[in-house]
Amino acid sequence: MPPAILGVLACQRDSYLKTLVSRVISCEEVKVSQMSQDSKSKDSKNSKNSKSKNSKNSKNSKNSEKPESASDLPLTPLYEVQLEDTILFPEGGGQPSDTGYLEIGESARHIAVKEVKREELKAIHVTTEPVAVGENVTMVVDWERRFDHMQQHTGQHLLSAVLDKRELPTLSWNMGEMINYIELPRKLTADELKSIGKEVNDYITAAIPIYVEVPDQSPEKYDKEKGRLRIVHIGKLDANPCCGTHMCSTSQIKAIALLNEVSGKGSNSRLNFICGDRVIKYAGHSHQILKELVGSLTCQQEMLPEKVRTLAKDNRKLQTRESNLLKEIAIFEAEELKRKLQDHKVVYHHRSDADLAYIFHIFKQMSPLAEGTVVLLTGEAHQSGAAIVFGNQLDTVLPGLKERLPSLRGGGKDKFQGKVACYEKGQLESALKYLDSLA
Repeated sequence: MPPAILGVLACQRDSYLKTLVSRVISCEEVKVSQMSQDSKSKDSKNSKNSKSKNSKNSKNSKNSEKPESASDLPLTPLYEVQLEDTILFPEGGGQPSDTGYLEIGESARHIAVKEVKREELKAIHVTTEPVAVGENVTMVVDWERRFDHMQQHTGQHLLSAVLDKRELPTLSWNMGEMINYIELPRKLTADELKSIGKEVNDYITAAIPIYVEVPDQSPEKYDKEKGRLRIVHIGKLDANPCCGTHMCSTSQIKAIALLNEVSGKGSNSRLNFICGDRVIKYAGHSHQILKELVGSLTCQQEMLPEKVRTLAKDNRKLQTRESNLLKEIAIFEAEELKRKLQDHKVVYHHRSDADLAYIFHIFKQMSPLAEGTVVLLTGEAHQSGAAIVFGNQLDTVLPGLKERLPSLRGGGKDKFQGKVACYEKGQLESALKYLDSLA
């Protein structure tokens, strides 16, 4: 029997199959670095799907970069397995691939399927162990993952259909680990969001049947390299080509929650949304956050926005007050450093709780410097810090300072300005001791 091709795989003919027995056609070892595997897995999770009025499933191109050190890492053998048929969906149409395992013979040994990818019209299973060609195996899909993907993908079709009615085409979409988005040509108004949210959930309540049509003949312009044409129908509401796995009724989407919008390119806007069981998880997670905030801020939940606004306003006042006080201290320290320069060629000032703005204010008070060299440092052990060095012995003082502070990076023309990534144990003390020796 010839192997099933994309468009008529078992997972596409019946999205609810959880197990299937199939024969191994080929098994080839492929060695890839662990870093490459992780990168590939990440790309799979972030797969994107673009949709015009006539299609929800033309994929956006993705740019991937090879890790520079991948060749230096140990190689982990993986295996590419082709079966006569599969219930494990290969990534496509914006839907990540399924995962699962192969059960081998009477021993019931399980071999993990890390991902399923497309190779021309074939579905290739990436496994952690080899399997014998010609052997019958039982494949088992990770049903929780698959069901979640079906809820998100079918939910996207329904949401896009409702948006199409308002002449808002879906330019692209992305299925995230928790939050998905649809890219639209413009931002929605608050009233539109409310209206669209109600309409999509009304369609869910209506339990509209969803079915797949596989025409005997494809249109002349259809790209047959994508596999057999499949058209997903949501009752009479929507009909779009799609390779993905879908629910049999809108009721199984359970719910769609429209979240916030994020600006995209030009006038485009990304509408974040979640479907199905993710809505419940998101609500639970959000409630836990609110519960913790109520406890921390000691107020009722409905008072949280006002409480946060008040705290933010008070914090801005405190920051302004602190900034003004530090400026006054900086003026005082600048005068003190000027006095010290009368007796020393190199002077320094270190303040553990200050930042770059503080020492820059000292620099402005002292610049231009007629004689001597000044070193200004902030930060403390095991933390980051800032540094400014200026004066006529800059080129003499700086190398010794960098030697004692290896993570000091920066530059400048008339002065050195930089940051210390981290003061490791003993480094700050060593630097200050060095500066004392130059005084």
